[in-house]
Amino acid sequence: MRLALNCSCEDIERSLGQYSHFGAPVKDLSRFSALMHTLGDPQDDLRFVHIVGTNGKGSVAEFCTSALAAAGYTVGRFTSPYVNSVCERIAVAYPDGIYEISCADFARHLNTAAEAAEKCGGMEFSQFEIINAAAFLYFAEKHTDHVVLEAGIGGTLDSTNIIKPPEAAVITSVGLDHTKILGSTVEEIARSKCGVIKGGNAVAAAGIPEPAMQVIRQRCADTGARLIIPDRSQLVLHGQPGLSGSAFCYKGQEYRLRMGGAYQTENALTATETLLCMGIPPADIAIGLERAQIPARMELFRNAPGRHAFLLDGGHNPQAAQAVRFALESSEYRGITGFIGMMNTKDCKAFLREIVPCLDRVVFVDGFSDGDVPAEELKNLSGAEAELFHDPKAALEYAGSLPGELVYFGGSFYFAAAIRKLLI
Repeated sequence: MRLALNCSCEDIERSLGQYSHFGAPVKDLSRFSALMHTLGDPQDDLRFVHIVGTNGKGSVAEFCTSALAAAGYTVGRFTSPYVNSVCERIAVAYPDGIYEISCADFARHLNTAAEAAEKCGGMEFSQFEIINAAAFLYFAEKHTDHVVLEAGIGGTLDSTNIIKPPEAAVITSVGLDHTKILGSTVEEIARSKCGVIKGGNAVAAAGIPEPAMQVIRQRCADTGARLIIPDRSQLVLHGQPGLSGSAFCYKGQEYRLRMGGAYQTENALTATETLLCMGIPPADIAIGLERAQIPARMELFRNAPGRHAFLLDGGHNPQAAQAVRFALESSEYRGITGFIGMMNTKDCKAFLREIVPCLDRVVFVDGFSDGDVPAEELKNLSGAEAELFHDPKAALEYAGSLPGELVYFGGSFYFAAAIRKLLI
């Protein structure tokens, strides 16, 4: 299926549907390497910040992209998932802002990647691999100075890992997610993620569980990488981090964040150490961190319907639920209702066990995706008294009529995206 250059984002998504979500089982990177070699290996001329982690990848990627652009660089950014459009996944940042790939450019590079895939002897490529190939082509065409590259799942066998040693390999966190693919212990998951460390600079977030850190330290020793961990003794918080942001001093430089949640301070420190090891001045880092914002990641709408504040967060695993719970419990808002929708590929029971106890009222929602979990099933898994909706629009209208000060929508990026589209 060849895309027309005047196609829409919806056309691109339909075209990607010809590829499976995971492709044939991956045992090494030979399949994607063959595809990129057919395309001329454009990734070999790019310089990367390679980011892996259970949680925090998107935030650290946004912080790094924004700060590098503030320092005057042209920066490619490859991330997932997306909220409004698949074009969000590939973008280039300049000092004056971040620009998503156009549908025409996306279609052109997807066509090129698809033609190359057909020459690879019947190999079964995944959607992620085809998009990844298009991203590398686009960044090479734009002559980016740096590329901030977010891995999809894991690291060692992720298609993004065909790159040469990056400027910095970054591990934002290690927790139990994608266990069927990556392993059932933090050590196994850390082993998968730290495969992106190939020497040079390796930045690991503070607070990674010690069994996982032992794996990371060993990988750094084996590859000669310089391990960098944020030094919390040099962090001074200015007040309590809230849903609307935070302020702090780190190594003598003042920083402010628009992105809410206490965990964003940790992500900002990880990004800061990454940027410092690349030689970016602290003043430029501060500008970039303050500008950074991601849709549906602790995104607060203060003037929502019904005089509430609405909080959208697409985090979907127990670690994300813990972060949201802490943010809600430490916020100034009282009377919190949670609208939760989840996908059937996630550990719903573990997520609900974390988030439900901090909510005054619970509403479960489905009808936002083909792979969503029925609202009745979520209610049964939670064991909570809850109301049910089978349409996000009806759920949003109901939210505006409820008592209380804050409404949280979360459990899935697909659900948060569906609500966000109705809000803006």
